[in-house]
Amino acid sequence: MVCCAGLLKSLCCIGILGAAAAIAWRFGPWYNSSESDNSTFAALNACDGCCNGLQSNCAKPIDQVTFPMVHNAHSSKADYFLAYNNNKNMEEALIAGYRGLMLDSCICDGSIGEYVQEIFNGEDNGEAYLGFCHKSCDAGVRNPAQLLSNINSFLEVNENEVLILEFEINDDSLTNLFGAIEDSGLGKYVHVPSTFNSDNYEWPTMQTLIDANKRLLLLAHGGEMQSCQTDKCPDILYKYDYIQQTNWNDDTCDIMGNSKEDRGFFLMNHWMNNDASGLPSPSNAAEFNTYESLRKRYERCDDDGGDGKRVPNIIAVDFWDVGDVLDFVRDVNEGKV
Repeated sequence: MVCCAGLLKSLCCIGILGAAAAIAWRFGPWYNSSESDNSTFAALNACDGCCNGLQSNCAKPIDQVTFPMVHNAHSSKADYFLAYNNNKNMEEALIAGYRGLMLDSCICDGSIGEYVQEIFNGEDNGEAYLGFCHKSCDAGVRNPAQLLSNINSFLEVNENEVLILEFEINDDSLTNLFGAIEDSGLGKYVHVPSTFNSDNYEWPTMQTLIDANKRLLLLAHGGEMQSCQTDKCPDILYKYDYIQQTNWNDDTCDIMGNSKEDRGFFLMNHWMNNDASGLPSPSNAAEFNTYESLRKRYERCDDDGGDGKRVPNIIAVDFWDVGDVLDFVRDVNEGKV
């Protein structure tokens, strides 16, 4: 019995030390999310007379161009997230050629991570401050001021690139998000449809958006977001007014999250979490992000649509640096798929 009691104490000590080590790794004095900044934001696929990397994109309406998108783009190993969705950070994804970002807004208030940061770094961000996190600020958080400023810098440097940002609103953070976007300077780039017509709205061409310097489309869902069917909608559009999407964690083209009415954009959520843990899976991404996997699901969606309205024009993935996603999207936009 004495031996058992001693063993239990030892296991408890090991568990406590392990937890302390994890917290120290995540929030230690060496941790500073600003280290994920990139010294230059020049896109690798930029070319003269191109729009999002191809000359052939320029004459197309934005909803006829396929956008590669990063799921939970704020969550990366590079930024010390636990259960991260990506190996490399959001900034590197933009440089590599991704033109869509999914970001989750949340309110960080009284978390363990905050207390540890105060101890290590003397940081005190106050009460109820905005962050980009996935479910918990303790598992990782990006500073919105920094992240949105970097997106702004990318648009300043790359004048022929058009981006789509899709926000998931958590913890009643919409008002804070509005403020962060305004402070970042991104508002000057935002395109807002002149009229509400979710299916038949005639989206401007990529070149028109570039010439007008309105190269950013903002959409969101969750929290206080709701449908806006007037000509006085905010800069952040309600996602389900304009986007129809597939489920995730499978390879079907079943509609998820809204009605089956056609929308201008069709989002293919192309990632598979670990079956046992429900967490992001690098091994599944290695399979899902292959050219053949992308092609099969893309063509399945096209076949299911019948009239061509369910051809994906946004493809979202985890672990964006794994596989053939950018090559596949380029071939789609060149009409090779």
